[in-house]
Amino acid sequence: MNFMYTELSKRKLTWFVENGQVTGWDDPRFPTVRGVVRRGVNITALRSYILSQGASRRITLMEWNKFWAVNKKEIDDKANRYMVVSKEGATTITITNAADPSANTFVKTDNHPKFPDLGQRLLKVSSKAMVEKSDVDGVEVGENIVLSRWGVVKITKVEGGIEGEHVPGGDLKACKRKLTWLSESKQNIEVKLFEFDNLINKPSLEEGENFKDFINEDNLAHMVVTGDAGMRLLKQDQVIQIERRGLYRVDKVFGRIGNDAKGGEGVGGDLGGGGEGLVLFMVPDGKSKAMSTLGGKLEHR
Repeated sequence: MNFMYTELSKRKLTWFVENGQVTGWDDPRFPTVRGVVRRGVNITALRSYILSQGASRRITLMEWNKFWAVNKKEIDDKANRYMVVSKEGATTITITNAADPSANTFVKTDNHPKFPDLGQRLLKVSSKAMVEKSDVDGVEVGENIVLSRWGVVKITKVEGGIEGEHVPGGDLKACKRKLTWLSESKQNIEVKLFEFDNLINKPSLEEGENFKDFINEDNLAHMVVTGDAGMRLLKQDQVIQIERRGLYRVDKVFGRIGNDAKGGEGVGGDLGGGGEGLVLFMVPDGKSKAMSTLGGKLEHR
């Protein structure tokens, strides 16, 4: 069995490690068991995928998206939902009839909207709601929008700063814009989101071709976002879904101090081990596109 855009030779994989193209044998871009598990593969899903292939005398070239689709079936139903707002692209909506950010005002929300048995958590609400600027571009006075898990907000002002009023019991289905958001709070935390792509940029190498000629230099990207206080309690290796962004595995919990894991002079990169912020790795879901316009910086695979 071979995979597209992938080298499986131990000798060639050793070259990636020794030349700093990756951070080690458990690098989430690596086609090792340790690598794919760190990327977010569920062991049960891995076993199911292997058994589903059966036995064959012929070498097959497999697609990663089918592998990730099997994995999603195992992890999605257990992945609690959270919201984040990017630091670079954030703007604020002032909710004129909501409590001041210094007040402790909360609403209860299900950890997973489809599975209430996964419990609930508190979500802070206040007069300052941070949203993605791209989500409110072109918003008009009188327009109703939805702040996910809180409710409808009627826009009352756009010039000089967006303002609105919370509409208790408002019609969620009548609103075209459904936004992820966070209330301004000192309890919000910094989160690093990492994305990965293939190490090789050609689907399949022909006989005689040198894999070093097809190294994908753009295989690692990250962005810094703000996450709500509930993400402080996430556990090592837990898989969550960030609404409108995708599935993520916890590579480093909030508050744990660690050393930066750096590759050498190649494209290995820094996987965010330092500091006390939360570090999350994106888990592909088998789809070619991200689940919203808030897609990341790399191909969604």
